[in-house]
Amino acid sequence: MSYQKGSKKAWAGRIDPLGTPDTFYWHQVIELGDIDTIPASTISKQIVLLGYESDEGVKRNLGRVGAVEGPSAMRAALSKFALHHDHLAYPIHDVGNVITDQDHLESSQLQLANSIARLIGKGYHPVVMGGGHEISYGHFTGIRQAFGSEAKIGIVNFDAHFDLRAYPNGPHSGSPFRQILDESKGQGCSFHYLPVGINPAGNQKALFDVHRQAGQNYILQSELVGDLTTQKELIDTFTSEVDHVYITLDLDVMPASAAPGVSAPAAFGVTPEVIRELFLHVLDSEKVVSFDIAELSPKYDDGRTSKLAASFIYELVMKYTAS
Repeated sequence: MSYQKGSKKAWAGRIDPLGTPDTFYWHQVIELGDIDTIPASTISKQIVLLGYESDEGVKRNLGRVGAVEGPSAMRAALSKFALHHDHLAYPIHDVGNVITDQDHLESSQLQLANSIARLIGKGYHPVVMGGGHEISYGHFTGIRQAFGSEAKIGIVNFDAHFDLRAYPNGPHSGSPFRQILDESKGQGCSFHYLPVGINPAGNQKALFDVHRQAGQNYILQSELVGDLTTQKELIDTFTSEVDHVYITLDLDVMPASAAPGVSAPAAFGVTPEVIRELFLHVLDSEKVVSFDIAELSPKYDDGRTSKLAASFIYELVMKYTAS
């Protein structure tokens, strides 16, 4: 594993000739730094961007590789977004990437965990750009380090898959929540997990059994059409029972027509508009402490998926900086 601090090379785009703040784009105002030297946050819900460059979990899970380029693609898309928040009052920091070298997945997950714990400890709200969904084990571990084993940390996973698969030969992109479940049992910690958008065709019956035995609820892909009152009530019940919420978005929860550049493209899926509505609803809980996006594979993308991923980061920032 290795670490690379934030770089201006990752942020580029057009510059309006007027050059006034009301013509700025994100690439013009991003604050670059590194985890060691970034100062403690002085405001509530201050966003910090961190990349997780990893394909090893997808490779081990026999998926199509390419997610290692996800952070770069998300930064490129964000660069061109028009600025609509007060960047002086709410600066956005980019502290670079945690990188999985060769097949050293476990050590990069540990480094990601330590990075997340340090950023939360400094008062930041991390937004992590993946990378395969193995991102979630390291990310959650860091949140638990930051808040302590007694804290009830709820995971809301927008995903077509449970990612509760066994890992006899080592962790992979399909095992992060099984790892968290197993460690929670072993350490006597509570486990709170709500997957949203589950597609039965992509999950073995055994995975439904694992989830059921853990005493957890889920929302099926087929239930995310029409009126969403019942689903929102289930989310509200879930968030009310935990101290903090961690959101993870696997882009394959949406159909390939909207998100073609993912590790496991879906014929059917939940529309981006519905995912956006529920994502914002979870944020309304005021308990979200961290967020990540997984499985963007730019080599299979035409720009749609990277823009979609970046748009969720944009929505989060706009939500937190609204006056």
